[in-house]
Amino acid sequence: MTDSAAPPILARAGGLFSERQITRPLVVAILITVPSYLTLFRLLDPAILPQELGRYLGNGYCQLMIAVFFTTLLYGLLQYLGLLDEHRHLQRWLGLGSGPQSTRLHGWIGFLSGRRHQDADGVPAALQRWYGKTQAREDFVHLSDYVLTVRGLQHQHNFAPIGFAIWVLPLLGFIGTVIGITQAIGGLEQSVGTSEIAGDGLGSVLGGLSFAFDTTFVGLVLVIPVMLLLLTLRTRAQKLDMVYYQMLLDRLFHETAD
Repeated sequence: MTDSAAPPILARAGGLFSERQITRPLVVAILITVPSYLTLFRLLDPAILPQELGRYLGNGYCQLMIAVFFTTLLYGLLQYLGLLDEHRHLQRWLGLGSGPQSTRLHGWIGFLSGRRHQDADGVPAALQRWYGKTQAREDFVHLSDYVLTVRGLQHQHNFAPIGFAIWVLPLLGFIGTVIGITQAIGGLEQSVGTSEIAGDGLGSVLGGLSFAFDTTFVGLVLVIPVMLLLLTLRTRAQKLDMVYYQMLLDRLFHETAD
């Protein structure tokens, strides 16, 4: 592969592999979650809820974990919509799509998910022009493989906040366990010190144990749908990469060879 030809092509990939695809949907998810969290839990009265649900929603620490969970869900939803929009655009580029052209809704989806169709179109166009000048078939295939590899790495990078949530939710639950057990031990020490097994000391022990088990339970339960979300996104991203690779090789390479 010639050094003079490859850099301009890879330079056009800068927008395709942009940090914008991470920061923008993450900021949008946080901006939606924070006011919703403050409004919902300020107006919500746990006493009117079923006891099994109220004990978790009335726990401020569990509320924090739920907020992290919903932020992750919103971020994953924006990433999924971005992948769908990119897949639709690539299929239309290949001539496989049908139906109406891009609408304002598609434009908003692309904006909120950090995607730009100009970025996706720039790399194939640059590869086509480069191959038309050099006719270096082997270099073209290697460069296409490289672009596909970088796309896969970018998908992994885009999903990093979801992977962080999978790690942090159980960790927050275990931290809550430590806090709750510490409170329980403090209540037990108070009971022993005052020779009162019943009353406030016993209530503190039971309250600390309840806090410990509740936070652990919430953290472990919330991580399950987040893991399913990550699996779904990875599957969709792999399908998208296959479409992109088909676009690079079948449409560009074969048409130029003819």
